[in-house]
Amino acid sequence: MIKKLLTTFLLLTFLSLATPIYAADWTEGTCVVDGVATIRGIECIVPNLLKPLPYIVGLLAFIMIIFAGARIMSAGGDAKALASAWAQFRWALIGIILLAVAWLILLTIQQFTGAKVTEFGFPG
Repeated sequence: MIKKLLTTFLLLTFLSLATPIYAADWTEGTCVVDGVATIRGIECIVPNLLKPLPYIVGLLAFIMIIFAGARIMSAGGDAKALASAWAQFRWALIGIILLAVAWLILLTIQQFTGAKVTEFGFPG
């Protein structure tokens, strides 16, 4: 039952991320010339795939924390189950911290160098 609820929740969460903001913009320009997609269309697709990625990773880490907490509470006196639940909790926290640190490093590089490292594109 819980597995079905989790699957439904994740499906609805991923569907809510599919907003027009993340859809590819197929208007005339570098991505489309005379109604035909060009190789530079990758510049339109890749950012739209990468934009929701940090949110998805954060959401999955948050879900891992919730499940780890449930496992910790239901471990009872089983030392192995408790250790496994704490390990899951620890790895979820490490994932969130690494995600935040990586993003801060990118923003710091962008601030000091002026290079737009948080945007995808081909030079030229």
